[in-house]
Amino acid sequence: MRKITELAAVFPPDLAVACAAPELRPQTEALAARLGLPVAAENERRQLLLRCTAEGLELVKPDDPQLRGPLRVDFVAGAFAFRCQQQGKELLLRAAGCKGGFRPAVLDATGGLGRDSFLLAAAGCAVHIFERNPVVAALLADGLERARLHPAAAAIASRISLSCGCSVAALRAAALQGERIELVYLDPMFPERSKTALVKKEAQLLQLLSPPPSLEEEKALLDAARAASHRVAVKRPAKSPHLAGQAPSHALHGKTVRFDVYLAEQEPQPLPQE
Repeated sequence: MRKITELAAVFPPDLAVACAAPELRPQTEALAARLGLPVAAENERRQLLLRCTAEGLELVKPDDPQLRGPLRVDFVAGAFAFRCQQQGKELLLRAAGCKGGFRPAVLDATGGLGRDSFLLAAAGCAVHIFERNPVVAALLADGLERARLHPAAAAIASRISLSCGCSVAALRAAALQGERIELVYLDPMFPERSKTALVKKEAQLLQLLSPPPSLEEEKALLDAARAASHRVAVKRPAKSPHLAGQAPSHALHGKTVRFDVYLAEQEPQPLPQE
């Protein structure tokens, strides 16, 4: 993490920070103070816990049998690491306009757990992530820090910076200053209908922290992104309506998701292949 600007937020009423081992108590207390959250006493019952462990920061809902197990950001293990090695199959890179040697500078305005930003960085893009929820931003920052310590992921993670704050305000400021971002990427939360247990758990936990945006919020986000950029790529469930009801310039379709692409009149051109 390069920098996180703190953001005041309304947290779920029963969220606390906990530590899994006594030696983690100092960093637990520091995190709680930074987020303005209480530190849970040992064996204290809470609806949600943001827990410091030796393996990394994790979010858990202890008393829900349907959501057992931690939510942790991990860029170096399992299926996701394999995806980073199979970039040619990713619709995301086509939606981003990655052609030849051209790799756009990206502003990810809805960071979430950061997986798509990490894929873009793995392809060579410099990515600045905005995440408005401080707890999600803390999980993402922890995952990026651990990735920077891993030999296979350090170079990729070094291309990512993170801010906790309102991307709409940042996009509007860029537009007022005449800046044109090469790509704004949007993956706003959508009510999850997948029956995959892992995806369901992640979606439900994230929605406890931050509900999906309203139509008015969707419109403000997309309008700000289009005003500040050459290209906007929006990730949506395959059969969902367009974001804010605005039809894209074109769309790329996968089995479960699609990418709606909104183009400005002039885009940066790909570099010629050598």
